[in-house]
Amino acid sequence: MAIIRQLITREWLRFFFSSLLVLLLLLTVGNLVSGLLRGNVSHKEVLLSYLIQLPTFITQVTPVSCLIASLFSINKLKNRNELTAIFASGYSRQTFFTDLLQVATYVAIFQFLMSAYITPLFKAQRHNLLQDSIGKFRSLNSQGLSSSTIGSGKIWYKSNDYYFSFSHFDSKKEELHNVSIYNYDNTYKLKSIDQFKSLTYIKEAKSWKPNQHIDYKGLNQPSFPDILKKVQPIKINEQISDFKQIEADITTLSFMRLYSYISQLNESGINVGEYLVMFYKHISDSVICIIFALLAATSIFNPNRRNSSFGKSATFVFIFTLLYWLVQSYFIELGRNLKISALVACFSVPMLFVLFISAVFYKNRKLA
Repeated sequence: MAIIRQLITREWLRFFFSSLLVLLLLLTVGNLVSGLLRGNVSHKEVLLSYLIQLPTFITQVTPVSCLIASLFSINKLKNRNELTAIFASGYSRQTFFTDLLQVATYVAIFQFLMSAYITPLFKAQRHNLLQDSIGKFRSLNSQGLSSSTIGSGKIWYKSNDYYFSFSHFDSKKEELHNVSIYNYDNTYKLKSIDQFKSLTYIKEAKSWKPNQHIDYKGLNQPSFPDILKKVQPIKINEQISDFKQIEADITTLSFMRLYSYISQLNESGINVGEYLVMFYKHISDSVICIIFALLAATSIFNPNRRNSSFGKSATFVFIFTLLYWLVQSYFIELGRNLKISALVACFSVPMLFVLFISAVFYKNRKLA
């Protein structure tokens, strides 16, 4: 039985790595050619941009490679009558499924590490390797808050005559949360502190409406400071466009740091649905590798080689992959726009495949 297990695993891995390489080469050629045709970037910048995106490309093609590996390895065993011989020798279909499940689990772990840790690590280096990386390459655009703020929980920056900090900027509502403004005098001594639970931008007045504004005045005086509660709108030097630029990249956060960041925002009462989609997507993209491997393996219940051909397999892979990415991308976009919950957005399509695999296995339980 060990020899049969080695045969199944070897054939599966051979097709997996072959398809991974071919699909990766297709993405590589498309990325490099489109980059080299642009006139505003150098060849070196195109190559560096590709290297930064390489882990992302790998995570995109790995699930499809699992599907191809199961489909084509089983077809090869069928065409050589080896699949029939395997089952005739007493090797059950359930054991066959278990073998594929084991090897696909290792691939899923690789996919998770690549998506949740290696990809953020590469993206975090883009500003060091490329000048104006976001302006030149849209695929390297930022999302969320910067990883450098996670330690303190706030973004800090220096304006002309004050320091400014906030925990989160909601670009849709044009609202700042947990704001503190530290004003200093000409001798750089702290003279007052303004604290707000939130600031909401008023377009007509080009000012900010405060929520729970507390002003600590006279901090640079020998007497006790004054503590005032205010309700009138305030004006600051920065505009909405400035905060959108200050807002940096959540995609550079590793899995656990992303979880800590989301928990921190959730405690502040901020809607974290968009960020939960990103968090759950690391998991769903890994689980789908296992599901795809088992989904294509349902053909073992019909080991007749007359029902299989390379053309049918290739057509199935193309159509299925296209439909999957369209439907999954649609659900992910709904989740990011808070139309559906993050769990539904990330796991509804994989769960449908799980139900289908379970139904096929239950239908053929006597053969298993």
